[in-house]
Amino acid sequence: MTNAETATVGGPPDPGLPVQDREGARREIDLTDHAPVVPRHWSPATVIHVGIVDEHEMFALGLRTCLAASPLVRVSPVIDEDVDVVIVSPRMAEERRFPCPLVVCGDPPGNPAAGNEVMAVLGRATLTAEQLLASIHAAAAGLRVIHAEHGPPPRLAGRGLEVLALLAVGADTKEIAEQLGYSDRTIKSVIRDVQLSLGAKNRVQAVAEGIRQGLI
Repeated sequence: MTNAETATVGGPPDPGLPVQDREGARREIDLTDHAPVVPRHWSPATVIHVGIVDEHEMFALGLRTCLAASPLVRVSPVIDEDVDVVIVSPRMAEERRFPCPLVVCGDPPGNPAAGNEVMAVLGRATLTAEQLLASIHAAAAGLRVIHAEHGPPPRLAGRGLEVLALLAVGADTKEIAEQLGYSDRTIKSVIRDVQLSLGAKNRVQAVAEGIRQGLI
């Protein structure tokens, strides 16, 4: 544990949460203490600008293709002051200094370059689009998420898992209801049940805990 709160996970804040200023203090969530997330004003239409730096061109191309399907993420051709999160390989995290939070795809970097802030580490062999998008949203909102290899057994199934997966890619209540064919009231009830089952106070923590348990 650090002085900040901490989460062990591997996902996105719901669309009601902010893309936090890069100069602002980054926080880690303690899923036991349920540290509150204080959002800025943030529109559901806010786009997260993402950079990709990886020495393996085919892997980087696969990441770009994966992210192109999300309307809430835009891949930037260059790493500049407009980029909110950078996806990097472990080697790049160790060799280059980046001005914004990092999502590492691969093994945890042994010695990140001075000033680099690793907010998520995702294994390449088991990486899913849901994990990647969720980690980008979490990192942009200032949440540190580390995928746990061995977590407690899943406590969700069926409709709860479907709703959690849609929350992880940024869907709101109405979008989830339309996609699954339920009323808004039913989906709100399911979301409350999901949060209760995962011991989370809000959707952000529910997604983060879902990733930690390997549910997403």
